[in-house]
Amino acid sequence: MIRPLLLLSRIQQDMRICERFEELGIEPTALIEGGNPLWERLGIGERGRSLMSESLASGWIEREMDACLRLGVRLVTYQDATYPKSLLDLRDAPLVLYVKGARFSLQPRVVAIVGTRRSSSYGLGAARELAGACAVRGRSVVSGGARGIDRAAHEGCLDSGGITAAVLGTGADIIYPSEHGELFERIIETGALFTEFPLGAGGDSWHFPRRNRIIAGLSSRTVVVEAPDKSGALITARCAADAGREVWVVPGRMKDPRAHGSNRLIFDGAFPLIDLETFFGESGSQKSLPYEEPFAGETVILNDAEKTIIALLTNSGDWTIDNLASEAKMSAAEVFRTISMLSLRGLVYSSGAGRYRMTD
Repeated sequence: MIRPLLLLSRIQQDMRICERFEELGIEPTALIEGGNPLWERLGIGERGRSLMSESLASGWIEREMDACLRLGVRLVTYQDATYPKSLLDLRDAPLVLYVKGARFSLQPRVVAIVGTRRSSSYGLGAARELAGACAVRGRSVVSGGARGIDRAAHEGCLDSGGITAAVLGTGADIIYPSEHGELFERIIETGALFTEFPLGAGGDSWHFPRRNRIIAGLSSRTVVVEAPDKSGALITARCAADAGREVWVVPGRMKDPRAHGSNRLIFDGAFPLIDLETFFGESGSQKSLPYEEPFAGETVILNDAEKTIIALLTNSGDWTIDNLASEAKMSAAEVFRTISMLSLRGLVYSSGAGRYRMTD
């Protein structure tokens, strides 16, 4: 099964193509012998079909598999037991992951820490401190292996003896940025490098926004530390919200352009990360969320979306964002925003990783 999936991965097909296989009643193994007529029926464009044809004629699949074996890169398909199951929450999850490093086992609660490459000393310090706190509490840290906040997150976790993974926007054999060779070596000693791009793939600009959904998908929580208005970290946050994951933000200074986009996320309903105790649920009770007290004794006026979520959680607790979105016929992003506002009012609290219930 690896060969057809590797071929599809090379042309950047993802889990959505599995729906077309089901519609046609065929297995991916038919892909290699089906040729252009089948590829066209699957909705693969002319450019993709041309690359697939060239790949088969040139023996690219075998060369890629041999090179991976030689370089110590594992090929993990979505059907493998070692494929991170949390990624399957993404409709566009990668068909194949290239994994380099230790036999990486994601902890039950993985935290993604992302932000700008042009970070301030405050942002770098916050990312390091949070990543280190995750490590000592047994959480793995995932980031993008880039300069700035990403690097600080990886190093903060490693320096505290934790496990971290970097999701690359290049092939697993490419060190990008070039000065991160030593960092990547440290990561793979206990963690791993993940990518969906084939060996030799360079750091094309479109690769990085695409890889951000994997960062979000691997994690139960995404924390944004300093992100300007046009930042890949905001894409990661959106992917996390769409997948029903929690989005947290380290608040930045009001007039700092490096934090304008991340501060906007708080305005849109993300959780403000005001202290580590609250983030890790160590403030005496998970129900004790920030900004609860100002609403005490006041009449709470709910909008229609909030009323719907309250009704669902009243009847049955421990619902995930996806559960609520399906039952309420709302988007995951809308449910997340609603849950965030209800949490800030002290009406709803997190009862576990990605699950919510009504406050007693």
